[in-house]
Amino acid sequence: MANFSTHLNVAALSGAVFSSLLAMNANIDTKTTLFCFGATIIGGILPDIDHDKSTPLKIMHFVFANIISFLVIYKYINHLKILEMIFIWVGINLFTALIFYIFKKTTRHRGMIHSIPSAFLFWFISSFIFYKIFDFSIENSYLIGMFVFIGYIIHLLLDEIYSVDITGRKIKKSFGSALKICSKDKKINLFVYSLLFLTILFLPQKLVFVSLIKGIINV
Repeated sequence: MANFSTHLNVAALSGAVFSSLLAMNANIDTKTTLFCFGATIIGGILPDIDHDKSTPLKIMHFVFANIISFLVIYKYINHLKILEMIFIWVGINLFTALIFYIFKKTTRHRGMIHSIPSAFLFWFISSFIFYKIFDFSIENSYLIGMFVFIGYIIHLLLDEIYSVDITGRKIKKSFGSALKICSKDKKINLFVYSLLFLTILFLPQKLVFVSLIKGIINV
């Protein structure tokens, strides 16, 4: 498989190219364009969160724990005392640690996290976060989420490319374990598809998402 540095660099290059093309051909503001660039990088390393000792997992754990803590405290800062802020910060960090512990125990590397359904799942979750938490418009939220999806798919493609040994003219055992629609674990498959279905069911303003897809197809 491709290493972390390769995934990061290719995602950054792809993000720069695609976000620049977006800025040139669509009426997108600078802020959204920069977020699309960053979203591609995030998507480019996300699939490796299923590796217990991976850098992306460590980064995500740190970011989730501290960003969520900051957002909660910032929202209620006028109603909180110092000790309450500390309690909230510690509580969220402990809760996040528990969630990530469960996640590591229930996932395995190159499982359903390395799959096309998961790429769509992170597209929708990212869009929801940018819409509800960061107050982007629904159009721009779906757009940024799409760039997470692009980075995610690029990661899966790189893993498949690195599964082919061109010089030795052979295919490694890992071939086909990244760009897939299901894993060997039926329970995990059911869980991921159920979560994807529920996410789609509760997507805000679905017609905006449909319009975005139609616009991409017609380009």
